[in-house]
Amino acid sequence: DHDGLRAALDHLLAATARPGEPHPRPEVDLGPDLPLDGIGGREALERLAPLALDGSARLDHPGFAAHMDPPTPWFTWAAAQWAAATNQNLLHPDVAPAMRELERTVISWLAPVFGMAGGHLVPGSTVSTITALWAARDVGGAREVVSSSAAHVSVAKAARLLGMRHRVIPVDHRQRLDLDRLDPVDQAAVVLTAGTVAAGAVDPLAVDLDARWVHVDAAWAGPLRFSSTHRAVLDGMERADSVGFSAHKWLHQPKDSAAILFRDPEQADGALSFGGSYLSAPNVGLLGSSGARALPLAATLLAWGQRGVGEVVDAGMAVISGLHDALGPRFDVWGPNETGVLLWRPSDVDDAELLAVRDRMRGVWVSTADVDDRVWFRSVGANPRADVDRIVAEAERAIA
Repeated sequence: DHDGLRAALDHLLAATARPGEPHPRPEVDLGPDLPLDGIGGREALERLAPLALDGSARLDHPGFAAHMDPPTPWFTWAAAQWAAATNQNLLHPDVAPAMRELERTVISWLAPVFGMAGGHLVPGSTVSTITALWAARDVGGAREVVSSSAAHVSVAKAARLLGMRHRVIPVDHRQRLDLDRLDPVDQAAVVLTAGTVAAGAVDPLAVDLDARWVHVDAAWAGPLRFSSTHRAVLDGMERADSVGFSAHKWLHQPKDSAAILFRDPEQADGALSFGGSYLSAPNVGLLGSSGARALPLAATLLAWGQRGVGEVVDAGMAVISGLHDALGPRFDVWGPNETGVLLWRPSDVDDAELLAVRDRMRGVWVSTADVDDRVWFRSVGANPRADVDRIVAEAERAIA
């Protein structure tokens, strides 16, 4: 039904043209029970359109600077539809000959940017962390995982799944892994974070560690490597054995798009590969069936190029630097803008009142984080269209 497909596209274009709210609270009423009889594809989309389009957070709204989730460029919408329509399965060369090659090409483009030699795409950095620590155990011989207390929860998940002890090291005053409190790690896989969730902090990456394996979780800050202005923040990343990053963060990809990259991919693949009588190629990594998630990413890398990606990242950094500069004496700020994450709060309110201030803010949205035993507003430079003057003005109105 091509007419139905065109109608669905019209809904999408109309919704993106409307102003919308940054954080709507839609009414959802599809009924408690699955209908006995179907209503047809076109009517189903008509029913779901208000929920999916008008009921979604507008990540491109000028008041939205709250999370590590970006707006996506239009060509990724088309590429994602192509992937859905053709329904390729990268598990088998017969089913996805061109898409398997496209993923290899995308990885060959990306890996050198991060100082790595190869790898593969995964749905998110939770899977990349599990995969990296799996390789650390079976290739590097690591028997425990060491990370900072600010590391992502996926590190603890991975350690538990892999049957490895997880040793947590406190952070210093900048939310970085405290090297002075790092015990011997000669039997460990050390996870260094490049862009912590709460504060965007970067662990010391250029340090020499006598570890069995070093993995850098660069889920957020990894794309700073494309920026000629800010890439030095990640100096030392190339020393790691593996790097994970989420393309659905600062590379503006649809969910789910991430990568696990290895300095020695052949050695890692040898430990992560499985076969079967029905497979004509090894199944590498955690996933079995896997779709053509490289297609939107390839479209983006071709559309923007290395310089264009760097310019997009720089624009996000500029948003947060602009917010830092726009905050006046009525606000406290935690730390500098290192990776496009800023913690800030009104100076003269307690934590309970801080949340009330956020509830009174209209047409803008900030998240919150608990750092140094205080609750902070948290703003993230994932939306290059964010209007920092609007955000500050609304915060000032809410505390007046």
